[in-house]
Amino acid sequence: MRTKGLSLVEAPIDKPLKVIDIAGGESVRRRLLAIGFHKGDVVELDSVAILKGPILVRSSASGMRVALGRGIAGRITVEVLDGRS
Repeated sequence: MRTKGLSLVEAPIDKPLKVIDIAGGESVRRRLLAIGFHKGDVVELDSVAILKGPILVRSSASGMRVALGRGIAGRITVEVLDGRS
């Protein structure tokens, strides 16, 4: 079962997520590409800080962890995968 079109902020923790879109201007896209976020990547949320703090995201391919602010995380659209990585 797949759920399409969630922002990274709304996505469930510890589920494989496929990046399907990155919204925003060229500077936002370049910044995300520079830290390893690409369309088609599979990532997982490690944690979401309380009180609107940063979101910790782990790349399934490399294991790299990145903390993203909610503004940028809200520009990343993901779909929940059905358990496959």
